[in-house]
Amino acid sequence: MKSTKSKGLSVEAVVATGVGIAIVFLLKRFLPIPTGVPNTTIDLGEAFISFLAAIFGPAVGALVAFFAHLFNDLSWGDPWWTWIVADAIFGFMIGFSRNFLKLKTEPLTKKKLFQFNLLQVVANIVCWGIIAPLGDILVYSQPAGKVFLQGITATITDVLSVGIVGTLLISAYAKTQTQKNRLTKE
Repeated sequence: MKSTKSKGLSVEAVVATGVGIAIVFLLKRFLPIPTGVPNTTIDLGEAFISFLAAIFGPAVGALVAFFAHLFNDLSWGDPWWTWIVADAIFGFMIGFSRNFLKLKTEPLTKKKLFQFNLLQVVANIVCWGIIAPLGDILVYSQPAGKVFLQGITATITDVLSVGIVGTLLISAYAKTQTQKNRLTKE
């Protein structure tokens, strides 16, 4: 019998991507919380990107992050490509949490939440603490002190955003799922 495994994103993943882009754009555009560091806010959109990526994987995480960030930047003026690309990499990296969270088929455990948060801390450090600031220096000739302050601030605030709001979203979603082997024979 031939395997009929399809390639590409499922219809559900495509719909989640579209809806996710809209929700993350709205969160980034209308709910930024100032940090006191120029052009750097507490971003609840990152928590929602993490939530979608944990359910649908790296492709959805990357697409939602890329396009929501792009549309947000365009709504303010010019796109800042180094941060848009860093956001897409963040969504992609967080998407690998789907492999161990298995939210649709297995119960959510404290160990899995710890692993998710460890991954998101690493992804935030890589994307906002390294990729975005170095990109700003190389592409836009920005001063290192300024962009690393922005990057460190974004790293800390996004770790907190994803760690609190993202974890709550994932936990709430997990409670709605009917996992295999949850029903026992009486």
